[in-house]
Amino acid sequence: MGFDLRFSDKEITAWGGMGLMKRMLDHLGFESALSTSGLPQPGSNRGYRPEQLITQFM
Repeated sequence: MGFDLRFSDKEITAWGGMGLMKRMLDHLGFESALSTSGLPQPGSNRGYRPEQLITQFM
């Protein structure tokens, strides 16, 4: 995936690993796998796609 992981003495925030998580999900094709899984679609044009909701909760 093209990144280097190492230990550090520097303090990081609780959100420090979110960039790594996003890159991993993109590499796996997670959103496209969700879109082909047959999740129920929103009933109105204002609704959110289920893939978007699941990804945002992660």
